[in-house]
Amino acid sequence: MQVVVKNLNYTYSKNSKSVAVKALKGINLTIEEGEFFGIIGETGSGKSTFIQHLNGLIKTTKEDCECLKIGEFDLTEKKCNYKKLRSKVGMVFQYPEYQLFAETVEADVMFGLKNCKPEMTEEEKSSAVKKALELVGLNYYEIKDKSPFELSGGQKRRVAIAGVLVLEPEVLILDEPAAGLDPKGKRELLKLLKEIHGKTVKTTVIVSHDMNLIMEECDKVALFHKGNVAKVDAPENIFKDKELVSLCGLKFPLTASLYHALKEKGVSLKTNLKVENFIKAVTEYYKGEQR
Repeated sequence: MQVVVKNLNYTYSKNSKSVAVKALKGINLTIEEGEFFGIIGETGSGKSTFIQHLNGLIKTTKEDCECLKIGEFDLTEKKCNYKKLRSKVGMVFQYPEYQLFAETVEADVMFGLKNCKPEMTEEEKSSAVKKALELVGLNYYEIKDKSPFELSGGQKRRVAIAGVLVLEPEVLILDEPAAGLDPKGKRELLKLLKEIHGKTVKTTVIVSHDMNLIMEECDKVALFHKGNVAKVDAPENIFKDKELVSLCGLKFPLTASLYHALKEKGVSLKTNLKVENFIKAVTEYYKGEQR
């Protein structure tokens, strides 16, 4: 499912001139099916407001948006089937484990099915829950009858993600998916998301302040700034633009910081800034210097 957004505007408290805040100012953005797409920007740049439009949590009209289409769904139309849309476009919020509420893991993961696919039998629902839990690396039989509040933090997050995956969305949107995780937990979660991407989820969109994550994992990145999209490009091209990234108030990933520091010293590296490639470029450069 391709995501196409043209001239999307949104104003909080639109009807109150004294407190109205224009959060999105003519957003134009296309996310192709199959991309592992990153969205970055300083706090208040419009990232979260934007992604809430993608599954109708914030609704739009033709008055505020020229085009907002996700696959077959036209979100500017009043007749848009939001229930069906939300089964195709899954949203995982920051700290999703805080949204767990049911008595058992199985009941929690099954909740979305009861709302979006009531025609399924109980057996079919249990089978879908089993598949979703196994997708996130959890043993269905060991965990299904446990209270979600008995689980570790990492397990809770996986259960919360399973509650979205159980609907088999084609597009998965995650807001700060690695927030609050230790380095090991972060690596495990990113490995999981990469495994899911392309297997069950066709397109993954990640909003994050973790520039190392964005640099290392994403195919393409949209840089938001003051309600606009300042640039859309491969992550290496975003982070090699030192002036723009600094203007937008963002930190650089470690490899980009080193790249710019070396460049100031007259060392120009041919690298895509991903860690493995960067190390190789530095090694080759200094081997050449020694010859």
